[in-house]
Amino acid sequence: MNSKKNIYARSGLFAKAILFLAIGVITAMEAFGLGGFKAGSFTLMEVLAKQEFGNALLILWAVALFGYVFWRVYETIVDNEGYGTSIMGLGQRIGFCFGGLVYAFLAISALQVVFNPDGSSYLTTTDFQKFIHTDFGRICVVGVALGMMGGALNEFYIAFSGIFKKTINIDAIIPKLQKAVMSFGAIGYASRGFTVSIAALLLLDSAYTTRDITSANKEAAFSFMQYAFGDFILGSIAIGFIVYSLYVFVEMRYRKIDM
Repeated sequence: MNSKKNIYARSGLFAKAILFLAIGVITAMEAFGLGGFKAGSFTLMEVLAKQEFGNALLILWAVALFGYVFWRVYETIVDNEGYGTSIMGLGQRIGFCFGGLVYAFLAISALQVVFNPDGSSYLTTTDFQKFIHTDFGRICVVGVALGMMGGALNEFYIAFSGIFKKTINIDAIIPKLQKAVMSFGAIGYASRGFTVSIAALLLLDSAYTTRDITSANKEAAFSFMQYAFGDFILGSIAIGFIVYSLYVFVEMRYRKIDM
């Protein structure tokens, strides 16, 4: 039973790697004038759904991604990695749970695209947009944005501290490739941190302006990067996503998972 759980968790890592690889490649193509577009998760789902066998692939991807969700929530509750109940430990475990819920939202969204392609998200409804501009709604949005900023800082900490090395069986990797794997992880986490921090700022902006809350996502963050910093920075971050996907592929094989 444990073996089946571990395999399902690793299938979730595979689905996560595919997502970041697709976002990175298509956005890099846009940045360097090779076609493509600024690829957010939801835009990718909609584009894939229009392709032959696209819906079947989305269903398989969502089912696999739920493996990642299951693993993260399991880690939060059982604490197999021994983070404990200190403030730092609880923070890490809550982060695992939050990360799992984010990917659960993506998996559910993929299934919605398949089974209800014409359905509108509650995030786009007029009532919800009115709510986020009430005093209580604004507090909620600011809270989420601050949480995202905390997540971004954590991504930078993981990137520059190299702490992610402890989560994989680094000694099982060919010695000549170990430094490359560590570099891939650092670049990938830093790219994620930069993108999430910009998305958090856009979300904060939506609380105090008429900006649509749905614009506070990777696609909007990429658009802001391109506008503010130019194609080179956008392309560099997109390449960072590609590099991160390669690290997650390695993680899929060597991640310490014990359920």
